[in-house]
Amino acid sequence: MAPDLPKLQAPAVRAIDTNTACADHEPAGKPVLDALFGGDAAFAELARSNPAEAFRCSSLFPGEAALGALREAAMLAPFDAVAAADQLSTRPGGAEIVARALEIGLLTRSLDSGMPFYETRHELRKRLPKDALRQLESQAAKALRASLARDPALMAPKIGLLLDDMVDDPPADRFRITLALSSEDLFGLIARIGPQLYTSSLDGLVNILQIQLKQERRGILDLARGARTRPLWADFFIAVVGGGRAGSLFGTNPATARELMRESIQALLPAIRTPQPPAAGGMPDPAVAIGVLADAMDLDNHAVRSALEDELAAWYRNAGDGTVKAMAGLAGSLHATRLSGRPASPAFEAERFLQRHSLGTPPVLTAERLFRNGINVQRMTFYDDPDGRASFRGFLRQHRMQGWALHSRSGFVVAVSPDRHGRRIVIVADMPGAGDAGRAAAWDWMAREGLTPSIVIHRGHSYHEDGTMTEIAPATALVFWGSCGGHTRLRATLERAPDALVLATQNIGVSAVNEALLGIIEERLLADGTIDWSVVWTNARARIRDRRFAAYKRPDQDSANLAFRAWRVQAAFP
Repeated sequence: MAPDLPKLQAPAVRAIDTNTACADHEPAGKPVLDALFGGDAAFAELARSNPAEAFRCSSLFPGEAALGALREAAMLAPFDAVAAADQLSTRPGGAEIVARALEIGLLTRSLDSGMPFYETRHELRKRLPKDALRQLESQAAKALRASLARDPALMAPKIGLLLDDMVDDPPADRFRITLALSSEDLFGLIARIGPQLYTSSLDGLVNILQIQLKQERRGILDLARGARTRPLWADFFIAVVGGGRAGSLFGTNPATARELMRESIQALLPAIRTPQPPAAGGMPDPAVAIGVLADAMDLDNHAVRSALEDELAAWYRNAGDGTVKAMAGLAGSLHATRLSGRPASPAFEAERFLQRHSLGTPPVLTAERLFRNGINVQRMTFYDDPDGRASFRGFLRQHRMQGWALHSRSGFVVAVSPDRHGRRIVIVADMPGAGDAGRAAAWDWMAREGLTPSIVIHRGHSYHEDGTMTEIAPATALVFWGSCGGHTRLRATLERAPDALVLATQNIGVSAVNEALLGIIEERLLADGTIDWSVVWTNARARIRDRRFAAYKRPDQDSANLAFRAWRVQAAFP
């Protein structure tokens, strides 16, 4: 029997006031709202302190005083004015502001890091003569190279965000910013931000790096051994192999591939006692290193695969440090499970990795773990930001269309599925804006009803993940991280729920993909009482057309997931 749920009410979803939406259809932020209520003087201050927002939302300020403030702001932030050229051109006096902002000397003086040019290149291309555009781009490229050299940790994420934002643009436009960069610059970009990029952005950068290396008459091995690039090699290797480009990395020459594997193992394995996130410049987590080494060897080219297997076997055989030997052994064992009848090299076979280094048995999501008295309880977290509110509305819409009962409570919503084969799903979801009080109310209600979630689902940005982490209990069976880079939460998740399976994204989490994938999981739970990942992934590939689904890792086959468990066992029983 399902719990006695309260009477259905209309869910309280905070709506965005359409009167305060800017020309880009995004809501106005607090500074703009303050200016709306503060009058002309407040807008003039906004134009001075935050010209980007002033221009973005200039359509909300039609008066002559606002026009004067925008005219002055254009002299200080011409690229912001150019970015808003379409909406400015529709108001009296706006075209004059755009024309003043397009003065080539003013734009050149305002290039800053070079990024403003690339962020507004579409508008500049429509409005500047070709010679002026080329001149400005040349100066922007110099500024970009200098900025990247001066502060790569700051600039790399900005460049990555620009590439991801241009996902629907032609490649020649999307990756034009990379024409300013050397192979070492491109290498550094991939090393620092590769795991956070869209798959297509990473693919493009890897392709351009290969072209640039040919133009410089260098090889990837030069980067692995270079004085400037070698410190970032482990991060680069994790990004490229984790992004599915091991074949591009190792090429077709077995001898070169083996040398590259040697450099990679040396970068990944030596200092494993104080693991840090790769982006911090320290050694990667041992389980990450184990997983990525196994993934690197999963190649179709038999000769190259054998060369990599030989190198791993040699490291394993000669390892003096017991921890390094265990890491190499687990990587070999994980690779051996995936050969699926393909021959391994004799040297690799001789080490008997599977017999010596058991990966253990991954948890199984049985009906007993997922259901209690015919009810599967899920805890779903949403957060109070534009994306969180949009995801929440999508959640309500999807389940209403599927005939679920939606019950609104103070601070949370309960969604109850129709009965299927004597099974029902109850989802207890946060209501954005309810905060800690709403979350406490949800847990109080579940306690009164005798409900314990077996599945925890995060439907927010990565910076909200700590809030969801506290929802995970030792008995949690499945954790779904729908946020960007959810993969980085594997270790923390398994520390809280040692027997949980974890479904996470390698890089970008997408609300539409989350909804579709969760819908398929719900179908299987109701139909089968458990989750067959082969069926889920087959259905997902057939239904989800978004290419970003490739970032979602099947939990029972994910290298890092399996390696984390194996390493935990190894650490407990060395």
